[in-house]
Amino acid sequence: MEQTTERLHIVESTDWKAAVISLLDSRYPFRPWRYGFGEARAGEPVAIILNTEPASVLTSVGRLGVDGRPDLAVIAWPFRGPGLVDLATLTMVLGLDEDPRESWQLTGDAAQRMESTLLECEYRHDHATLFGHSTVVQARILLRSDGLCTGCDNLLDLARDDAETNFHIHTVGVPPREAPQVLVRTERVPSYYYGPIPDDYWRPDLPADWPGVLCTRCKRRMDEDGHTSLLDFRFSQHPKCPSCGAQRTQRAMFGELAVRSYSEILPWRDPRGCIVTNDIWTCAECLHRW
Repeated sequence: MEQTTERLHIVESTDWKAAVISLLDSRYPFRPWRYGFGEARAGEPVAIILNTEPASVLTSVGRLGVDGRPDLAVIAWPFRGPGLVDLATLTMVLGLDEDPRESWQLTGDAAQRMESTLLECEYRHDHATLFGHSTVVQARILLRSDGLCTGCDNLLDLARDDAETNFHIHTVGVPPREAPQVLVRTERVPSYYYGPIPDDYWRPDLPADWPGVLCTRCKRRMDEDGHTSLLDFRFSQHPKCPSCGAQRTQRAMFGELAVRSYSEILPWRDPRGCIVTNDIWTCAECLHRW
């Protein structure tokens, strides 16, 4: 009986931004990819590498020829969009002898380890990976957008030849880490165990800004209104709080959350659970609902 050698093929982008656009919208006319498959069979896995700085790998693995086209790889797109991992770090962690782009193909145990590692990382969507200004972060933000404008939630026009000029990627620097709590205190401090929890305990801790992708219309409006923070721009589209007048109003989200943790929820949304109520706005400053 003939033994089949397991293979994993490599595809590399020639322009990371054009490559992400082609992944988000198949109507995009350009195919900015390099590959050297050689012998290949339908169903074999494909790892997609973006030429970001540093180079990165999509956590979603493609499959060759599953739609009857042996020259195409199809990706099972996860709900929150695929993530990206650093190629150099992945190469070292897997113990590969060289950059997988050198041979364009991994076989046997190396192929299995690459595929299983990428699949393990597929559903990890820590928002901390979206902060910074590198091209890897920009690619993550664009992938996470799923082709929608973060400013108005409308579809971006990605099918045109000039699709790269039809949106702006808004990056945010890594926020400073909070100082750790003091473990040993010399003074006596009140405990919530002996008294009521203060009202501000439930107030959400909002960041100063948020990364995202803006269509040309929202980018123009944001600039004309003098907003440098995408978060401020989003909140400016919501009504002010009738109780305290703050411009920090969150819109209610009803239903079961399709996220792994509350940290993945956008700051201008307020998860309410499955019980629908008439009040749809929440003030993030005074917690008033109406």
